[in-house]
Amino acid sequence: MSLARSYAQHALGPVDLDGERSAWMRALLFDALAVTLGGSGRESARAARDAYAGLATDVAPSSVLGAAIRLSAEDAALVNGITAHGLELDDTFEEASLHPAVVLFPALFAAAEEHGASYGALLDAAVVGYDVMCDIGVVLGAAESYGRGFHPTGVAGAIGAAAAVSRLLRFDESQTVDAIGLASNLAAGSLEFLSDGAWTKRLNAGHAAAVGIRATRLAAVGFVAPAAALEGRDGFLANYGDGFHPDRVRTITPGEYAWRTSIKLYPCCRYMHGNIDLLLDVASQRPGLSADDVDDVEVAVIEAGARLVSVPADAKLRVESAVDAQFNMPFGAALALTTGTATVDQFDRAAELADELLPLMRKVRCVTSPAVEAAFPADWTAEVRVTFTDGTVHEASTSAYRGSPGARASRQDLHAKARGLVGETCANALWALVERDRTASVAELMEAMPRPELPAQ
Repeated sequence: MSLARSYAQHALGPVDLDGERSAWMRALLFDALAVTLGGSGRESARAARDAYAGLATDVAPSSVLGAAIRLSAEDAALVNGITAHGLELDDTFEEASLHPAVVLFPALFAAAEEHGASYGALLDAAVVGYDVMCDIGVVLGAAESYGRGFHPTGVAGAIGAAAAVSRLLRFDESQTVDAIGLASNLAAGSLEFLSDGAWTKRLNAGHAAAVGIRATRLAAVGFVAPAAALEGRDGFLANYGDGFHPDRVRTITPGEYAWRTSIKLYPCCRYMHGNIDLLLDVASQRPGLSADDVDDVEVAVIEAGARLVSVPADAKLRVESAVDAQFNMPFGAALALTTGTATVDQFDRAAELADELLPLMRKVRCVTSPAVEAAFPADWTAEVRVTFTDGTVHEASTSAYRGSPGARASRQDLHAKARGLVGETCANALWALVERDRTASVAELMEAMPRPELPAQ
């Protein structure tokens, strides 16, 4: 059986989550909506809306979040995916180093509005999307994908979105196989944004969401994809990784990947979070730290993420944009130690903060740890060692980043994050919205979608 067919069979199979996992699925949606609405005022989100404003009509099927315009389903998925990924606060499936929500929910909301689907159908399709997107990400391998210069969210996301939308539209197995295969042919997303702080990482999420819809449109009318589109000699796994590894294929239990997905608490690359967790603890114990108080900061960076957040080392000392800072372990370390926080506003003001942080950034050394590498990719761990000028040394490690399954975000954590992004009134309205009955239509949910209380940007 081809890999695409096995995913198709899973996508069309039963989804029967227990109460705890069903509640977590709604929590992931709540977080995704807060992050999307919170990012709707960003320059990249406004540019995406402006690009498609001329195509907006009152009778178009799908809504653009945070704006009073409607577009085709494919265009709405693109714009909403770009918007959702703008803050770097979206959920993360660590083992595959990808962000499911910013692809899957934009695709599913757009398609569900167009086809009149129910909220329950959307939730079930999202479960399938998390399963397929995360699993193909594991089979692909984050290190292999990064090594070839590709963004796992963009490439694996296209396949997950196609599987999820196929489920939503009640495709048969053959149509779903073709949708997955076509999506693998349309997948894209490079890492070149790292070179100059460009916005294309956000585009990768939106493009993957749009591809999911485009692939299902073609598959719905019988457009044929290669049978071995994923594992074939010239297929997806050879294009974006180093080929098919049968030993990475596993039996998927519905909902397991969503349950193992992490919530972000800081607006930067997830590879930085564990060390930021530990350094914030240092800052809380020694408030008012400055570069003069520190001789050396050693942080263990997962090798697969080094090309994102720590190399080349000299380049990481130049911070000219928020994106430069969001993928910059020395910046994140210096920020956490000296301010005791890591907020959206601070990363947005990274260019002006960089001069002040530079003396301490120069003292941050990113190293490889055998223990951290041994745990990866199943577990993301972190280690720090701070040597102070008074001769004391602080060493710490963690077996789970905050917000990960090993240190799961609580409802209070999610509410606090949402309130900081969209305001208390909007956050409360979003929680009420995701708690609605499964029989409600997605169109009804979109009509009730609150407007965020955004700070001036």
